[in-house]
Parts: sequence; structure tokens; C-alpha cells
Amino acid sequence: MLILQNIAKHYGGRTLFDSLAVTIGTGERIGLVGPNGSGKTTLLEILAGHLEPDGGTRSLSRDMTIGYLLQEVPKFTGRCVLDETLAGHEILASLEQELRALERAIENEQDTRALARLSEEHGAKEHAYQELGGYQLDAKAKKILGGLGFQDEDLDRPTEEFSGGWLMRAALAKLLLMEPGLLLLDEPTNYLDLPSVVWLEQYLSAFPGSLVLVSHDRELLRRLPNQIWDVEDGGIVPYSGNYDFYLKAKALREEGLDARRKAEARFLEKENRFIERFRYKNTKAKAVQSRIKRLDKMEFAGERRTEKRVVFRLPEAPPSARVQVELRAIGHAYGDQVVYESIDWSMERGERVAFVGPNGAGKTTLLKIIGGELEPTSGERILGRGVKLGMFSQHQTEALDLDATILEEVQRVLTDGNREKARSMLGRFLFSKGDVFKKISVLSGGEKARVALAKILASPPNVLLLDEPTSHLDIASREVLEDALSDFDGSIIVISHDREFLSRLADRIVEITAGTLREFMGTYDEYKAVQDAGGLAVRDTNASGGGGVSASEESVVDETPVLSKKEEKRKAAERRNALYRKRKPVADKIEVIEAEIETLTAEIEALEHKMADPAHYDTPDFAATLAEYNRKKTVVTSKTARWEQLAERLEAIEHDTESGG
Repeated sequence: MLILQNIAKHYGGRTLFDSLAVTIGTGERIGLVGPNGSGKTTLLEILAGHLEPDGGTRSLSRDMTIGYLLQEVPKFTGRCVLDETLAGHEILASLEQELRALERAIENEQDTRALARLSEEHGAKEHAYQELGGYQLDAKAKKILGGLGFQDEDLDRPTEEFSGGWLMRAALAKLLLMEPGLLLLDEPTNYLDLPSVVWLEQYLSAFPGSLVLVSHDRELLRRLPNQIWDVEDGGIVPYSGNYDFYLKAKALREEGLDARRKAEARFLEKENRFIERFRYKNTKAKAVQSRIKRLDKMEFAGERRTEKRVVFRLPEAPPSARVQVELRAIGHAYGDQVVYESIDWSMERGERVAFVGPNGAGKTTLLKIIGGELEPTSGERILGRGVKLGMFSQHQTEALDLDATILEEVQRVLTDGNREKARSMLGRFLFSKGDVFKKISVLSGGEKARVALAKILASPPNVLLLDEPTSHLDIASREVLEDALSDFDGSIIVISHDREFLSRLADRIVEITAGTLREFMGTYDEYKAVQDAGGLAVRDTNASGGGGVSASEESVVDETPVLSKKEEKRKAAERRNALYRKRKPVADKIEVIEAEIETLTAEIEALEHKMADPAHYDTPDFAATLAEYNRKKTVVTSKTARWEQLAERLEAIEHDTESGG
């Protein structure tokens, strides 16, 4: 059992906790929630004994052991991954060292009596080692490491060879193997892929000790905790139940507090009116003082706390061809490591695709090939006409210029470099007034992610490629991002370990395993239900031409006579000329409309900027400006519809010509 009594913690003039009292009993499972900066990590550090409070006491049962996973990347050196993990079980590691020392002493001892004493001591320690599961420890460590994504060949590699994300996984494995009485986890899923998150959830479900979890993974908060502690206003409001129960109970509590605030406001108004009316009358002086004292002693609900939230809407997606992305016979390798051999895949306008699969399967590689950030070893990537990509990667924040200000970083990606437009955009991401002049180097991970997202919006795409877009975002920001993406009228390809995020967005799942793509046409929840039931409602997309061939379909033998090379060249030239003659008039019309849409879009943006000026509302020109704005928007809508018709006609011409029509 762990008890905190009257805990106080201050940073400068800010109070995080004041007279905090909590108790964690055996087997309790607690989820800590609250906005960024509310004190969740500080509370974990106090519980772990890593941070001394400014006041109050911390009491720990003598037999209680604590394991604490920090958000900081550990500095492991001098051991391989397996040995570093085994070192986490300090009692067994110490016993093993003693056993090895006794064995060396036995080998060198000549005296019979001393040898008997050493053998007896070795037997006792070996029995203790066996009782504590020492001989199963190696197998258990390998199982945990495997669950967290390590391959067998990784286990003997030095920890120095691994990235920070993998070192965080090793630190988590070390804690899980230790099996402490109280496990404190601060964002344990940040560096995990989706299969590892699912494995961790299953492992923690069977964990016998107490658990305190800070996580932005709503699915984890639904399935693991039986209590939610809401960290707010210098204290904790506990709720008995999981995350869904907490949301409902908190809403009811806020309704009650609102009613109480209204009643208190009426009461205060009445009391203050009495005090002001009779303050200077001798006959009422005693009554006035009595009421003033009573008000001083009363505790009021206080004003409702309103949290700032990122609020933004993705811009309207520019028009594009129906088939936006096509991969033909894509192959890729990193040296001798082959990731893909021959992949055929395509995506149409408006689709929302999720890439899922284990870490290292090639999800990010494929996304980078689609985004043009990575040149495939073989094959070709074809983008449809008018396709404009916007890519957000999990390492996007690392590409930010640390010496630049927030405003400079966003301003430089705007085509016109408009300072006010950049400030307006940043305001939608809660960077206002003096915030925009902060250096990138001083921002938190969540703030950097918001800057990177703002940069994408600076140039509206119609295909969004998102690699772990919710990393470093709190729950509120994730929900706002989900809402914005749900309303986005373009296409999305996403990689994420946030299951709720995938459930809300994706309607087509691409499962990537060992260079193989298999598809499920449906939501992530439907895909998981089929997978959990052992179904195979997926189709292989690796066969040439995409989509694959089912076992029931017969293969077709091509009996076309073989042509000479000269004849083949002549036929190919004829096809090219026919295609040019058919497509040129349509392509010319498309180019004209594209130029017109681009001009109108720039004029609309200028009008929006003009109408955003509050002083313009009071001028006689405002009505005319608004009418002009609406007219141009209508024209753009009409021209966009015409553009789409022409683009589809062009696709049909190209398809018919290629197929010999």
C-alpha cells in the first residue's frame, strides 16, 4: 500500500497540488487523466519517490516494490538487450551473481569442511532462485521482448545499436519482467506499434500488482483501469470505473456544479445587496458583520474551468483525378534486406486507408514511396492528375528548424509569405500573440506536432499521408484532429497505433506483413472482429495487376500471336499518336480550367483576408465584398465539377487507348 497525505507541490508561483491525499491499495488499477501540464507526470514522480513534495508525507508498505517507466529515453550501455532486461529483476540478478561466485569458490576450495559449508549455502540460494522462478526467467524475458516487437536476432545485440524508441521498449520489458507490486507507466504506448500495443494490453490485464497508468490511448483507458483519477485544480477527482464511465460521470458532475454555481451566484447577489444596503446603518451593523463572516467561511464551486483546445478545419481539397495513387510492380530494398519485391496497389479519390502490421513490416517505407520521399528500387509510382500530397510523419517534428520562430517556420512554406495569413493559421492551433515568436527549440513535443500540422495546412492537399499523427497529442487534441479529418473531403492514408483513431477514420484496411499486402474493405473494428474470429476476409494485392486472383478463378492463356520487334514499335507509335490526338483537346481544356480555378482561389483568399479585418464590417463596402466572395465561391464550385468531368473523360480515353479500344 502507498499513501500520500497533505501533499503540496509548487513550481514558481504555480500550485500543482495542495493538500493532496490519495491511497493506492493492492491490486488497484488507476488511470490518470487531465490536460497537459496538469501534473500527471509530477504525481507519478512523487509516487515513485523520484521527486520530493514541498509539503506532506509519503508512506510505503515495507513489502511494496515500485517499477516506474519514465518518458525519458534510458541510457543503457555495456549489455545486450536480453541481459539488460534480465538485470531488471534485481533480486534474481543478485542471487544469480551470488550463485556464480559460490560456484567459483567451490571449484577452488580444497578444505572439506569449507567445501561442505559452501555447498550448503549454494543449495539454499539455488532453492530460493528456483522458487522465485529464476530458471524460467530467461524464457519469460524473451517472451516479453517478443511481445514488444524484438526479433530473436535482436536479443544478443548491444543496446547501443538501438534507437531511442527501441530503448524505451527495452526499458518497459525490464519493468514487466521485474513484476513490481506497483507499476507506474507514463505513456507506455508512445513508441509501440499496433500489435505491441495489443500485446501490452493483454499482458497488463493479467498483471497481478497495482497499476497507475498515464496514457492518451483511450482504448487502453477503457480496458485496463477500474478507477480514473482526474487531475485538476491542484487536486484529484476520483471516479470508480473505466474511461467511458468517467466521461459520463464527469459530465453529470459538471451539470451539478453548474447548477450549484447558479444557486451560489443568486445567493451572493442577495447577500451582497443586503451588505451594501445596510453597511453604514448602526442598527444593522451586527447583522452585516455576521453575513460577511459567514461568506468568508463558505466554500464555493468557483468558476468553471475552460480548457483551450486546438480548433481547426482542414481546407477544401483541390480537385483531382479519380485514381489518385497507383503503384506498379514496386520493389524496394535496404542493401541486402528486401522489403518489397513486386507490389501493385492503387487508391481512388475520397478513400480512407489504414496501413496496419508489425513494426519493421514496411508500412512507413510504403508511405514514403507514395509520398515521393523515397525512390523505390524498382517499379513506378503514378500520381493522378491534380493530386497534391500532404505528408505528416512521426519524425516531422525533427525536421523543424530549431533556431526559427513558430511564425518564421510556417511563413516560409506560404507561397506569398504573408505574415498575417501565417499568424491567422497559427491562431487556429492556439499559437497567439507573443506565442508565435517562440523558438522551435523551446516547444514541447505536442507543440512541435501542432506546428508541423499547421505547415501542411499552409498548402491545401487532396491526399493526406499521416504516419503516427497523434504522437505527443493529448486526448482533447486527438479528438479535435479526428473531427477535422472526418470532415476532410480529400483522401487519407494513415499509420497509427491509436485504435480509436483508426476506428473513427479508416474504411479500408491494408495489412502489411513481411512485404505482403492484404486488404480488408471495411472499418478497423470490422477488420479486428474478423481477425479475432480467425477469418480470412482479406484479399492479396501482391499479384500483378492488383487485387489478386481467387482460387476459384481460372487462369486465362494469352494466345495472341507474337509480333516482330519492328511491328511492335510501329503498333506502339500508332497507339501513342492515337492517344495524343484524342487526349490533347481534353487536356487543353483541363489546363485552362485549372488556371481559372487557381486565379479564383487566390481572389477568394484575398477577400477572406479583407473580411477578417473587424474594421471592414463597419464600411458600406462590406455587403459588396461578401456578395463578390459568394459569387466567386459558386463559380469555383461549378468549374471544379466541370474539371472532374473532363478528368474522368481523360482517364477513360487513356484506358480505352491502352486496352486497344
